[in-house]
Amino acid sequence: MKGVVFNLLEEMVEQNFGIAVWDALLEATNQDGVYVSTETYPDEMLVALVVAAHEKSGIPVNDLVRSFGEFTFPRFYEQNQQFFKPGMNLKDFLLTVDRVIHVEVRKLHPGAALPQFDYVDEADNELTMIYSSPRKMCMLAEGLITGAAKHFDTEYTLEHDQCMHDGADNCRLHLKMAA
Repeated sequence: MKGVVFNLLEEMVEQNFGIAVWDALLEATNQDGVYVSTETYPDEMLVALVVAAHEKSGIPVNDLVRSFGEFTFPRFYEQNQQFFKPGMNLKDFLLTVDRVIHVEVRKLHPGAALPQFDYVDEADNELTMIYSSPRKMCMLAEGLITGAAKHFDTEYTLEHDQCMHDGADNCRLHLKMAA
């Protein structure tokens, strides 16, 4: 996991719970809290921080990860406006994640461990995103979708009726967006 992800998690925790909570999470996980944004760190380090946050707060892990995804989206937008074209809507953006954004990320960071998305484009206001990743961070994807929906001011419903956490080969995130 890239250090930038840890830096964003730190920002979210400090903003929502204070620096003392971030320090407590670092202490509980024996981490020093110094993460270089472009460096790669073991996934287990991030998982340990999230589990520690769950243990300290009682907030379910999936809810924490989903909230982190939602928190992260505006920062992604601020730093990557080149991926947002005039007139683009939520569905247009989501279709660029694997086809454009992940392609560019791999150019900048060869060997980056990104999830894969396949798409089923059912109708104008419907889309199924098929998520695959050994990390099984589909809740992060859900949170990023929520953040994107807020950015594009789009109401939507999401059905996550197939999940890797239940033994499936991939997750199916079926979205219906308001017209």
